[in-house]
Amino acid sequence: MKITIITKECKTKDKDAPAKANLCFRLRDKNVDLKVRSDIEVMLDYWDNDALSYRRTKKLPSDEQKKVKFLVQTITTALSEQYNSATADVAWMKNVIDECVNPTSRSTETLTTVVSRMEQYIAEHPMSPKSALVYKPTIKKLQRYEAYKREVEGEEGFTLYCETIRPEDYLDFREYVINEYIHYNDYPEFYEQFSLDMHPPKQMSSTQIIGIMHHLRIVGHWCIKMGFTTNRSCDAFTIPASVQGTPFYLTIEERDKVYNTNLHNKPELEVYRDLFIFQSMVGCRVGDMFSFTKDNIVGDILQYLPHKTMRKRSQTVSVPLTTKAMEILKRYDGKQEKLLPTKQVYQYNEGIRAVLRECGINRKVTILDTITGKEVQKPICDVATSHMARRNFIGNLYKKVKDPELVSSMTGHVNGSRAFARYREIDEETKVNLVNLIN
Repeated sequence: MKITIITKECKTKDKDAPAKANLCFRLRDKNVDLKVRSDIEVMLDYWDNDALSYRRTKKLPSDEQKKVKFLVQTITTALSEQYNSATADVAWMKNVIDECVNPTSRSTETLTTVVSRMEQYIAEHPMSPKSALVYKPTIKKLQRYEAYKREVEGEEGFTLYCETIRPEDYLDFREYVINEYIHYNDYPEFYEQFSLDMHPPKQMSSTQIIGIMHHLRIVGHWCIKMGFTTNRSCDAFTIPASVQGTPFYLTIEERDKVYNTNLHNKPELEVYRDLFIFQSMVGCRVGDMFSFTKDNIVGDILQYLPHKTMRKRSQTVSVPLTTKAMEILKRYDGKQEKLLPTKQVYQYNEGIRAVLRECGINRKVTILDTITGKEVQKPICDVATSHMARRNFIGNLYKKVKDPELVSSMTGHVNGSRAFARYREIDEETKVNLVNLIN
């Protein structure tokens, strides 16, 4: 059995219109020769009949190019898998192609919704409670999107199903996510049912949107792996790489200024200061720091399993404790169940910024505005978070040693981590030292 595909140009009265063609599928076997003209249209100027895909061009959206290639692969696979020489006819072949091009035509009685599969994924896939919480906003956005399509756009019964979701559905959902904060103001009566008064939708950064689309792709791949569906439309849309700015962190001199500033008249800030400096001395993630107990201290060494990478690499991280770190631990020895006082992360972040302002650490740093995509200058005390403490550790260590494996052995990064690669900034001081080698 052999399947071939040719193009048949679409007729048009507009002589200036770009030439389009329908893809025609032909299936041949010993006594079988079936031909069906599909509804898939391609732009002839950019179509490669040998590769059965578009040639590389910036004149067509990449998502459109991938969608057509995906449909061709899906149809040829479906025809091959469902072919029966005794029963195959044009009607059967047309039905297979139509189901691939317009999968929503299937009965919904045997289908499962994307929302229910995502809830099942959270319940059954091994992950921490914090990781599970990350998926909850995506589920709520999916539910609001489906309701929006039904009630505002008038698509009665609209629901996303794992077995029938199309590439264009993913793209439409992404557009909804991008514009939901606008829809919220335009259709206040519709959004009343979701009780969003305390947390109304806001304009999302590109990184947040990319994260949501990654959730959908992860669950899509999981459904395929578990045998729930053969629908691979989750591979037919593009998720751009998130854009990250250059990591900023305190110099050793700035860190020590924070450590040595007298904050006795503001005891609450003293606690935030101590947490921040300790984290800067050991380089752990904030979630790990708030889980430490005395059992994590072996002699003068901090030992722990990083929670984030525990399932990828169950390897103990060992960090020798500096004099400053040991002094901080002595201040809180026996005062609480955990090794150090625990705080809500948002409180900790606010506390860090207050401490830096109090200590006069306010130099300007360049950050990337993830909504506008433009670089902006802001005082470091206004944008500092708990993760900057981790960067303090990594950035200053890397300046001294330039050995990523040695540094990552104390940070819990997996080998080849793209996140860790961002810390290896080649700063001006490094360049000067390098040039001086040939002076």
